[in-house]
Amino acid sequence: MTTALPDRRAASTRELPILAISEVALTLVTLFAVLGLRRAFLGTEWFPELAVQVLAAHAVAATLRRRAVSMPLALLTIVGAGVLAITWVYAGDSSAFGIPTGETFRLLADAVTEAGTQFSEVKAPTAALPGFLIASSAAIWLGAALSDWAAFRVEAPLEATLPAATLFVLTAVLGADVDRILLAVIWIVAVLSFLLLRRADRLGATATWVGDRSRTGPRTMLAIGAGLMAVAVIVASIVAPRLPGAESDAILSLTDIGDDGPGTRFTVSPLVDIRSRLVEQADVEVFSVRSPVRSYWRLTSLDEFDGTVWKSNGSYGSADGELDDGVAVASERISFEQSFAISALAQIWLPAAYEPQSVQAAVDLRYDEVSGTLIIDEDDDDPNATSDNTDYRVTSALPQHDAAALASASTTVPGDIADRYLGLPDDFPTSVRSIAAEVTTDATSQYDAALRLQNFFRNNFTYDLEVGAGHSEQAIEQFVVDLRRGYCEQFAGSFAAMARSIGLPARVAVGFTPGNSTDDDPTLYRVRGEHAHAWPEVFLGEYGWVMFEPTPGRGAPFAEQYTNVPEQQVSSGTGGSTATTAASPPSTAAPDTSDPADPGRDTVNPDELEAGGAGQDDETETSPNPWFGRIAWAAGLLVAAVALYLVVIAGATALRRRKRRHAAIEPGQRVALAWDESIGAIRRAGVPIRDTETQTEVAARVSNRLPEASEPIQALADAVQVATYSPVPSTDESSGAALIHAAEIERVANASMTRKERFRSRFHPRRLLDR
Repeated sequence: MTTALPDRRAASTRELPILAISEVALTLVTLFAVLGLRRAFLGTEWFPELAVQVLAAHAVAATLRRRAVSMPLALLTIVGAGVLAITWVYAGDSSAFGIPTGETFRLLADAVTEAGTQFSEVKAPTAALPGFLIASSAAIWLGAALSDWAAFRVEAPLEATLPAATLFVLTAVLGADVDRILLAVIWIVAVLSFLLLRRADRLGATATWVGDRSRTGPRTMLAIGAGLMAVAVIVASIVAPRLPGAESDAILSLTDIGDDGPGTRFTVSPLVDIRSRLVEQADVEVFSVRSPVRSYWRLTSLDEFDGTVWKSNGSYGSADGELDDGVAVASERISFEQSFAISALAQIWLPAAYEPQSVQAAVDLRYDEVSGTLIIDEDDDDPNATSDNTDYRVTSALPQHDAAALASASTTVPGDIADRYLGLPDDFPTSVRSIAAEVTTDATSQYDAALRLQNFFRNNFTYDLEVGAGHSEQAIEQFVVDLRRGYCEQFAGSFAAMARSIGLPARVAVGFTPGNSTDDDPTLYRVRGEHAHAWPEVFLGEYGWVMFEPTPGRGAPFAEQYTNVPEQQVSSGTGGSTATTAASPPSTAAPDTSDPADPGRDTVNPDELEAGGAGQDDETETSPNPWFGRIAWAAGLLVAAVALYLVVIAGATALRRRKRRHAAIEPGQRVALAWDESIGAIRRAGVPIRDTETQTEVAARVSNRLPEASEPIQALADAVQVATYSPVPSTDESSGAALIHAAEIERVANASMTRKERFRSRFHPRRLLDR
């Protein structure tokens, strides 16, 4: 009958406080690793969502462990809980009473796929797309399960920090230089605190203490360890940044690998987060603009569709004063001036009426004439720099197209336009191509074909913000063929793709509708998140890029004469409804530069721009964007690291044992090897063996703790003594019997352990140090 080893958790309630504190410390290790994503994310609004995932994941893992749920079943439960948590946070509208549906998984998969496409192109810090947050949440749940398993089920505290370390190091390598010392110190303190607590907990349960020191010893160790840790962290955080070369540029900057030079700038497409502006930031004032003419305020245009997302890769030159024209426009144009004050755009783009002709600002700007895009210049001192708190003045020339003229436009498409604006993925849905061809069958001109596509959407589709984000091939097919409900992201993206499928060069423009003005100050427009918008532009010969409006309830100023759509935009407080506002006629009067008393950031006096006083507030913190990038690979790296660790430990242990057996040539050496292997197995089973004990004393101790091993351990002890002290050398027969006794002892030792203890003993790195 085997005497069961005492369960140290049940035997002493004194350990529960340290255990509970250790669980909290492990949670903080993960939480502070997630906080380190500050170096990869714009802003901090993403943190509460991920923090909830961290707390929930560790709470579920700890609860399952305390209830003695087996690891396989616990892992399945954690995966299920993670799916539910991610669904509730990121795709709750598509669930059925909180339970994910097929539509839920499709939305989540599309978001992750879209983010994965952006991953290879963006540079930290960047916006946190929903797909990045979904992938991060999945990594958090998996990491919490593995951390809790390693820390408390197999007693491998150092390995328990690997999931969080993977995330922290990945962010440190790929992230920007933002709060690096502070974030590193916080995370290191959390890791050291956790390791110290686990060490104290372990020693309090297994070490031999004099008198009543078993109660006070661990506490004393914690106090001394905390003091040493505090001194080490303080010294490191003060001295390290002051070492020679600490502030120098890296010899090899991993974050710059793949950059195309200073003229190229990659960013997340503004189309992918337009829904968050329309829904979550509807009431946030993004910017104000003073202009004598109402217009769509355009940010940029997206020229490439890869089947997952519309995106662009602009080449930007310095912008100061006069700007280069993109393509020639035969239509008459209205030239007017706008003064912008950006407050909460949280991106690099600068809005302007299309097409900008000149710009003045107190900060460095850049311009891409091909897409007609203004952006804030990169700032080496502030990698988080956005256009927020930027004031500038821009003069634009707004085309006044005529329907009859557009109908007679040349059908010749220049080679550079065709190469850039007609491309579609080879597997673009045939059903969507067929509908586009059917809708435009009787079109008499390219303009007529574009107008028919516009009216197809306006007459047969419904504006609906409840539809999930996404404009991939699959999303377009579902939108056009089945759903026929959506918002501007789907309308603009689908129009442009369908136009390309019938030979019309097209792109997607992103920006804002005019915004709201007041009777007291009709030239000052307050533009909010609810005014975010996207629309298609079609290239029509000598008239260049012509905007169309397929989204129901929206209409651009001064476009009704050729789109047949009156000016419309969302009206504050009406949700998805729209209000129609007549476009004011162009005014030649100079814009009023007074500062009205209504709330929000007003535009500045244009004279201040020339003098360099553009109202820049150096002490105002950049308004953050709530979404992230660069962590889609964390889960895969985490799984690979754990798998590699298990394979290395198991392989190295087997190789070491084989080499030792191969080296034991003489019978006496094989007897000694059998004893060594037996002692290792006995120690791993929790039986303390002192180096000063004789073989007879060891056999007596083992017989008391492991009765089933009494006979083989006694026989093996006798064999060792004979091999050591007898003048007659051991024989092959006696050495073979010794190895058989050793195998039996190892079997009994393994049987005395729980499954968790056996797993721990097999994969613990101390196995490689067995003497």
